[in-house]
Amino acid sequence: MKKCLIGLLLFILSGVCMGQELRVSTALPPDSLFVIRYYDGLHQVQRELELLTDPADNWSDALEQEGAYAKTWQRHYGRQNSWLIGVDAATFLRDAEFSLPYTRGYTATGFFVTPYAKHLIGRDAQMTLGVHLAGVAGADGVRQWKPLVRLEYMPHRNVRIVMGSLYGTLTHKLFEPMLDKERYIYDHYEEGMQILAQLPIVGWLGLTTDTWLHWEELLEPWQMTQERFTLGSSNELLLWGWARNTQQGVMLSLPFSFLGTHRGGQFSALDTCIESLFNENIGLRVNVSLERNSALAFDVPVFLYQDISPRKCQKYDNGWGVWPQVSCDFPLPSYYSIDSMDNTPHWRGSWKMLLQAGYWYGYQFIAPRGSYLFQSVSWHKKDFVAPEREMVTAKIGVENNYTSKFALGLDADFYYDLHEKALDLAFGVYLRYRL
Repeated sequence: MKKCLIGLLLFILSGVCMGQELRVSTALPPDSLFVIRYYDGLHQVQRELELLTDPADNWSDALEQEGAYAKTWQRHYGRQNSWLIGVDAATFLRDAEFSLPYTRGYTATGFFVTPYAKHLIGRDAQMTLGVHLAGVAGADGVRQWKPLVRLEYMPHRNVRIVMGSLYGTLTHKLFEPMLDKERYIYDHYEEGMQILAQLPIVGWLGLTTDTWLHWEELLEPWQMTQERFTLGSSNELLLWGWARNTQQGVMLSLPFSFLGTHRGGQFSALDTCIESLFNENIGLRVNVSLERNSALAFDVPVFLYQDISPRKCQKYDNGWGVWPQVSCDFPLPSYYSIDSMDNTPHWRGSWKMLLQAGYWYGYQFIAPRGSYLFQSVSWHKKDFVAPEREMVTAKIGVENNYTSKFALGLDADFYYDLHEKALDLAFGVYLRYRL
């Protein structure tokens, strides 16, 4: 047990020196629901394989980026002790038609809205204060509200420390078997500590990381409950690249990640399992950038599972899985409509599409924060087990960026179980506004 804890500590400390898609003091992040974000040429291309990703804010703000007035303001007053007010809002309709025995489906339509005020403290620190509200149709009022309190500091120009309200859920960019994308709907908010970093090494070689601790439930002495927390590190090592020009080229990278969950506590009054479960992922990724902002991606991730609890409560002590995938993204034709009032062209935004297909094989695989569609146990049938799993997966996503602050997203996910000979599917519609 001590060796496992020492190894885990070393893994976490090593993750602190890496980085996961952090862009410090650069262009504003695109306000997008979708999966692909292009930056300045091939060196900066980043691919996200989930809808509704909430990218971590950059230090730069709109006041610094827009127009001559911003440059005059910045020259005379700088960033110190200035305040910004903003809002991040999303509405969604998610229908998960899950009939396989591993998990249950649901239908939810609702909203997230987070009004906030941000205090820029010099060039290396900032404070964000606000409130996160969430609601679903069919329930009276606001289903959930939590204060948004976030302090951030850059002790190094490529390292950022975040404490309080985290950049969480899909921002961690973990694969679906390790972190269920449905958690964006039903478990959106995370609190604790986070370290984001991006370290170029030499040439193409570089490391990125997102390492975090999400404390889920506090245990006070002799309470009839258990403390619960999640510890994770999502990393990518860029190994090699070749560029024909700023739009065409190939990149080879090694994504690897860790996610551990624990429930228990030495003061707990409950006579139940003290449980620690680990998942790891390592694989290869090839990104091929094409002309006209199109791209291909090939992923071969391998997943591991271990139960290191003192008394085993799960069906299996260890397991593994593999999920090779191919995806492509490309822009769709954008168009103008004619305004009926004055017969002038009216911009209808830019469109993008993502297509993805994969094959999942799992053996005794369990992931406490992952999608049960990939696991060998059931979420709601405690006695159900399926040691060997095989599925064919497919995803389709479409996005319309009406402006830099407003977007429409649609997605559909398909999971065909080769053993059960049955299909599960889910689809969603999203609108998002960020100011």
